[in-house]
Amino acid sequence: MGCEYCEIAAGNSKSLILHQDAEIVVAVKDTSVIPGQITVFPTEHHPIMELVPDNILQKCSIMANKVSVAIFEGLDTTGTNVIIQNGTAAGQNRPHFAIEIIPRRENDGLDFQWPQKQLTEDELGYLFNELTEDVPEEKPAIKPKKVSGKDNYLLKSLKRKA
Repeated sequence: MGCEYCEIAAGNSKSLILHQDAEIVVAVKDTSVIPGQITVFPTEHHPIMELVPDNILQKCSIMANKVSVAIFEGLDTTGTNVIIQNGTAAGQNRPHFAIEIIPRRENDGLDFQWPQKQLTEDELGYLFNELTEDVPEEKPAIKPKKVSGKDNYLLKSLKRKA
């Protein structure tokens, strides 16, 4: 079987397409964590967020915001979770970038809470150094550090043009 999201975009699914154009799809999938969950995703197959062209990512984000507003107004909810599961370690179980908008109500039984961890000064210092190494004092913009002649992947991602 192919990609679930590509199948939805192609019209080969029981999922309900609310909006589709050449670049993005907004759909109510036939499976969800709670009724009213809506998914926004690129029409083209992009496994993770880093591979989505910036203009498509921007369009998905703007549409996710509009969907969240529509959920508040149309489903009379008191909140939404807007979730991107980016990579398998983040819970992504289908290799196609998507933004999930989940309607929320008090005591709805969903628990997306996780305990906060107080970082030590060493951890904070390490993270700060990794993210800002080689940044000149007079120029606060993030500059990638060099790792074996290549740009640091994390910082390169932060510098993507919008």
